Amino acid sequence: MKATLDRFGRIVIPKKIRDDFNLRAGDSIRLFEGDDEIVLKPIEGEPSLRERDGVLVFSGKAIGNIEDALEDNRNNRNQFLGNE
Repeated sequence: MKATLDRFGRIVIPKKIRDDFNLRAGDSIRLFEGDDEIVLKPIEGEPSLRERDGVLVFSGKAIGNIEDALEDNRNNRNQFLGNE
């Protein structure tokens, strides 16, 4: 993809890339300078939920084993509902 700098040196990250990386206004991006390249990398903060098309979407990285967490949650719900 191609982007053009404006007169202030700013670029617009194309919408597809912003959507792919779940970037929103105010998010921070780290810049790395290589020999012949500039690399932009999103700075990951606290995991968060964001609304996308009316659905909550988790935009962070999971900590621990997701399968175990889901199983624990399922067991807790079943105990609460008296299904076990």
